[in-house]
Amino acid sequence: MCGFIGWFQNGGGLDDGRRQRLSQALNLITHRGPDDGSEAGGPGWYMGFRRLAIQDLSPAGRQPMRFAGDRCTLTFNGEIYNFRELRETLAGATFHSTGDTEVLGRMLERASEPEQVLRRLRGMFAFAWWNEESGTLLAARDPFGIKPLYYRLFPDGSLMVGSEIKALRKMMGPDTAISRAGLAEYFRWGAVQAPHTIYDGVKCLPPGHLLRWSAGDLQVERYFVPEWPGKSERVGGKAALDLTREVVSQSVKAHLVSDVPVGVFLSGGLDSTLMVALMRQHGLTDIQAFSIGYEENAGVPDESDAAEKTAEFYGCRFFRERLTSASLFAKLDDYLSSLDQPTGDALNTWLVSQVAAKHVKVTLSGLGADEWFGGYNYHRLLHLARLLPVGRTPLRLLSAPLAGALNGLLPAGAQGHKAWKALYYASGAAGRSLPEMHAHARGIFSSKETARLLGSRTRVVEHLALGNEIRDVLVADLDQRAPDSWLHQLLLLETETYLPNTLLRDNDVTSMAHSLELRVPLVDPEVFTLAGRILPSSKLNLRGGKRNLRAAFRDILPEWIAQDTRKKTFTLPLMKWMRDEAWKERISDTLHSHKCRERGLMNPKVVRKHLEAYYRTDVSDKRAWRLSQSVWLMFVLESWAARQTERFQE
Repeated sequence: MCGFIGWFQNGGGLDDGRRQRLSQALNLITHRGPDDGSEAGGPGWYMGFRRLAIQDLSPAGRQPMRFAGDRCTLTFNGEIYNFRELRETLAGATFHSTGDTEVLGRMLERASEPEQVLRRLRGMFAFAWWNEESGTLLAARDPFGIKPLYYRLFPDGSLMVGSEIKALRKMMGPDTAISRAGLAEYFRWGAVQAPHTIYDGVKCLPPGHLLRWSAGDLQVERYFVPEWPGKSERVGGKAALDLTREVVSQSVKAHLVSDVPVGVFLSGGLDSTLMVALMRQHGLTDIQAFSIGYEENAGVPDESDAAEKTAEFYGCRFFRERLTSASLFAKLDDYLSSLDQPTGDALNTWLVSQVAAKHVKVTLSGLGADEWFGGYNYHRLLHLARLLPVGRTPLRLLSAPLAGALNGLLPAGAQGHKAWKALYYASGAAGRSLPEMHAHARGIFSSKETARLLGSRTRVVEHLALGNEIRDVLVADLDQRAPDSWLHQLLLLETETYLPNTLLRDNDVTSMAHSLELRVPLVDPEVFTLAGRILPSSKLNLRGGKRNLRAAFRDILPEWIAQDTRKKTFTLPLMKWMRDEAWKERISDTLHSHKCRERGLMNPKVVRKHLEAYYRTDVSDKRAWRLSQSVWLMFVLESWAARQTERFQE
């Protein structure tokens, strides 16, 4: 797990001034690899690398790594979990290291087409492969977007790639423009959606894509398309349970490959508990587990006591930090400074990563189960909505506007009741198609609210926030890529939007801010294939989701986990703590500041309206949670933007 940058000049050579600035840009991502740093280059190219040593801790694992008689150079961020098996297939190859980087390089130097290599890799990765002889660059990203890769094609045709945007911006200068599409997506979804970023001109290589560059010509292609089979290939009953147990267990085993100890994030739910159970089953006896709790009445469930109970059950060493409003407030500046681009959902992972990084370099997380096995509460609401008669009759055409109007008149408590929510979905008020309902469920600001905040037209914002090309292609192909199941179509929407653009991106940035490698065994090609074969009814019913996953491992789970089907969430108490005097003063000063108004990213009148609405509501008001999300998104954006200006003034 590391970080890299690269510059590839379109004609001419790199001058000393640009090379010096590239070295400075590399230093900006030292947190991704504090163990070592090195650079390589030629007349028209530069590659820099920061190393977090996980596999082959010796100098033989140093990057950039040279191949093919020094004609090719590789920088690689991530882990290839099946590298030992792949190494056995490279007959006649000479190896100078014991890690996965050299295996990847040997495969690339032999392959006539890179897709042949990419489809054989089991892991998380982003890499850049430079062929100096032909003057071509190949860069690629793993199928589901666990590891990031950003790029910028400059006006003269030169290309820069990197693991974090801040390194690219160093080369772009202080006047880099904020993207209107990025802003619209940020407020609509809570995170910018690939291939967009928060900056004009900077692109995020989407998951499962590769990039080719030569002499200023850039081509981006897709090598992996997430899709699931129809009814004919699905399995149920005992066969499904046995298959689930085998595939998930083997994935966890593969993700334990490391030359340093591996820890685990542990909450009070099924997914992280399953990680611990399988780590024990695969022979780990000294497991270190990490969690976050609260020292006062925070207004949200504190799962850390349940996590401690689980840790004791499996004989783990348990490490927890109990937060207070004041202690979290004291961490805000460090957190905000770590963000590569604004996001509304990363603070919890940043906090638990800070705890874990004091003890280990690598941790596992149970992320991914909800997205592929139907674990979110709104999945169950949609299931209920599909069973209601109103959704299957011509009455739906009349009920949608009626439900929409009635929703605005109901008290907040009634609006939040699951029965009304299900009726709202069934009526079509949340959208008539599955993609529209998914966008409603995942949205933070509505399109109208976003338009008012950005001072734009609703139609324009709809195009900017929902017209993303990756999502457009998926929506068009949804019936073919997930036939015979509305649930599988919904989960593929999660796979292409929320999973890579919020969860995985946030996990990478916030864990690597603390020089911590975060592995996600449930986001794995074999597990993805498994999830597509499990009967939808085995995943989700009205009692809850992840039914097959829980049933397959019931015998190795604690009783309180095996029998509890309620969805657990790792929720921070921001809704309540943001009302404390210090928080309120900080947030208000930030959003009402002259610099915020001068920056012009948000309409000041709309900002004030949201702030007043939030602080006017009581913490027990059902509307308070959504209002707190709105305020938090605005505060994070302005705080992040202010830091970008400060960095170029230092």
